Amino acid sequence: MFRWVILSVVVVVLAAAATFVTQYGTGSDPSWSLPASEGRATGPAPKVEIEGPLTYEFGNLVTQKTNTRKWTVRNKGEGDLELWLDGSSCLCTVAKLKAEGAKEVVKPGASTEVEVEWKTKDMVGEYSKNITIATNDPRRPAFKLSVHGHVQNPVIVMPQPVENTIPLGVISNDEPLKVSMAVFSPDRPGLKPTKVVTSKPESISAKPVALTKEEQAKARTPGGYRVDIEIKPGLSQGNLREELIIETDHPDQPRLQYTLTGTITGPISIIPPALQMITVSGKKGGSSEITLLVREGRSTNFTIAHKPEKVEVELKSNETPSLKGRYRLTVTVPAGSPAFQLDDQIILKTDHPRVAELRIPVSIVVGSG
Repeated sequence: MFRWVILSVVVVVLAAAATFVTQYGTGSDPSWSLPASEGRATGPAPKVEIEGPLTYEFGNLVTQKTNTRKWTVRNKGEGDLELWLDGSSCLCTVAKLKAEGAKEVVKPGASTEVEVEWKTKDMVGEYSKNITIATNDPRRPAFKLSVHGHVQNPVIVMPQPVENTIPLGVISNDEPLKVSMAVFSPDRPGLKPTKVVTSKPESISAKPVALTKEEQAKARTPGGYRVDIEIKPGLSQGNLREELIIETDHPDQPRLQYTLTGTITGPISIIPPALQMITVSGKKGGSSEITLLVREGRSTNFTIAHKPEKVEVELKSNETPSLKGRYRLTVTVPAGSPAFQLDDQIILKTDHPRVAELRIPVSIVVGSG
C-alpha cells in the first residue's frame, strides 16, 4: 500500500513538470523568449534647453490688461525634440507654439519660441501664473514657464477706501473737518482729475491739488494729485452718507465713486444715536426711548418734522432741578398693530442757533404675535 502512495506522488510531480515545459519551453526552442520591455526610447535622444529664467518677473501691471512673454527653446540633443501643451494654472494664462498641430518638432541644433499670454482681469495684488510644456526628452519630460508680479488698479487712491467707502468717523458740526487723499496712476504718471464733486457741495467740498515732491516720494509715484475734502460746519446731526465722484483722464478708469460715511455730532447729543425695536409683538405693542442732551443745559424747542408711519412719537422735557437741557423722545408701537417692518428716520427741527435739525435713524420689526 505504501508503494502505491509513493507512486501516486511521483506521477503528480511528473505531470506538473510536463505542464511547465509545455507552457514555457526548455530554452532550446528559438521561438521561446521573455516579454520585451516597452516604452524605452531607441535611437538618438533630444535634449531640451530653455534660454533665461523660467519665471518672468514683470513687476507692476494694472488690471484688465493682456500681456505676453516669449521663451526660446533649443534642442541640444541628436534626436528630434517634440513639444506640446500639457496644462495651465488658470484660463487667464495660455501658451502658444509656432506649430499649428498638437505637437511641435524641433530638429537637432534648431530652436523655437514659446509665447505665454496672460490677462490680469480684475485681480489686485500678487500675481503668479504658469503653463506646463511636455517634451519627449527622457531627462526632462516637462517644464513650467511662469509669470510673476504685482497687479494694481489703473488709478490708485491712498488711503485705500474700504469697499468703496471712506469712513470719516465722528464729525463735529461746530467746526470744519479737513481730510485728504492721494490719487495717482502706476502706468500714467501724468494722470489728471478732470472733475471732482460731492453729492452735497454746499456742505462738503472737494478740490484736486497737484502732489508736492515730498508727497510724491511718500506715495512712491512720479506724479499724481491730492484731493482735499472739507466738511463744513452746520450739517445735521446723525449719520453722514454722501457721495464723492472723481473723474480722471485715464482711459481704463475714467470714474471713481466713493461713499463718505461718519457720525455728525454737535451741541445736542442723541443717546443712543439710532432707535431699534426688533421683534415687537403686534398684539401687545411696545415702546423705546432716546435721550437728547443739549450742551450747557440750554433750553431748546423741538418740532417733529417727520416720523415713520404706524408708530407714535412723543417728545417731552426730562429736566430736573440739577440737570438741565434733557429731553426724552418716546417711540410707541400701538397694541393691536399688524405685522410690519420699517427703516425710516425721525426728523426734529430745533431753535438752537447751531443745530437746525436732527435726524434719528429708526428700524422697527413688528411680529403678528
